[in-house]
Amino acid sequence: MKSWLALYKYRGQERLKEVLGPMLMHALQLHRADGKRESTEYITFVPLSKERFDERGFNQAEQLAIELGKRTQIPVLPLFERTRHTNKQSLKARAERVEDMLGVFRIASVGMEGLQRLQRQHLSVKLFIVDDVYTTGSTLNECARVVKERFPAIEVYGLNWAR
Repeated sequence: MKSWLALYKYRGQERLKEVLGPMLMHALQLHRADGKRESTEYITFVPLSKERFDERGFNQAEQLAIELGKRTQIPVLPLFERTRHTNKQSLKARAERVEDMLGVFRIASVGMEGLQRLQRQHLSVKLFIVDDVYTTGSTLNECARVVKERFPAIEVYGLNWAR
C-alpha cells in the first residue's frame, strides 16, 4: 500500500486513482449501514494548499472523491478552502499536527450556499470527507469541526484510503 501511495501521490502516477478510488467503497458502505433514516449524501475532499498543488499538479483526495462519486452517483462538492499553507504533516508529532491544523480550513462560498439551502429545506444530510491517509485524524477533525460549527445537524464521516 505504501508503494502504491508513493507512486500515486509523489511520483504523479495519476492513473492509480482508478484503482485506489473504488477502494473507498467499503468504508462508505460501513457508514451507510448505520440504520439511520434516509439522508441526502454528498462527498467532499480535503483541499491542498496552492503550494502543494503546484508541487504535485493534482489533489489526490479530490481525485479519489471523484472516483468514488462516479461509482456511487453521490455528488462531489468542493466544500472547503485552505486558509493557509502548512508544512507536511507526516514530519510532525501528533500534538504539532493538531495545533498546526487549527483554523486551516473554511467552507467555500459555493459550499456555504449549498449547505444553507439544505438546512432551510430541513433535509437530513450525510457528508463524506475524503482524504488519502488517516494518521492522527487532525485533518479530518478540523474539517468536521468547521462543518459542525456552522451546521450541527449534518452528519460528518471521514473516508480514507489508508491508515
